[in-house]
Amino acid sequence: MKHPELQTQLQQLCAKLQSFQFGIGGSCLLWHLGLEASPNDIDMVCTEADFAAICAALKTDGFTAQNAVPHPQYMSAHFCRFSQSGWPDIELMAGIAVKQHDELVHWTFKPRQCHWQNQICWMPPADWLQLYQLFNRPQRVAQLKRYLLELTLQSLNNS
Repeated sequence: MKHPELQTQLQQLCAKLQSFQFGIGGSCLLWHLGLEASPNDIDMVCTEADFAAICAALKTDGFTAQNAVPHPQYMSAHFCRFSQSGWPDIELMAGIAVKQHDELVHWTFKPRQCHWQNQICWMPPADWLQLYQLFNRPQRVAQLKRYLLELTLQSLNNS
């Protein structure tokens, strides 16, 4: 694992931001589910209303905002990458939208669907299945589809 303190770092991050509406997803969520060995960064989705306040909280905590190169397809209303020595980068996003075939496709974050486990606020795997489909990440889509299918089969076998 590239960041052996990841669990503790995620707990610290979530404790700092617990008054906001957000969730941790991406490769950290896959790591939490046992599908990823070493996440490269922390993907965090929040409400548009909380984006500026979360940015301010991260800066107060010593994180530096990095200039992100604009992406031709990703047209989210808000995106910022934060870095701090000893931490994976944090990619904070809100108002997610992706340009597909000259059409802007919006995805709505539903913070009530997130759940807290071991002091970390996790997004649902089904949300990241949708996001990875939107981001055109077929390998991640396949990973999550397999996971969700296995989860469904286990549930059926246990009932």
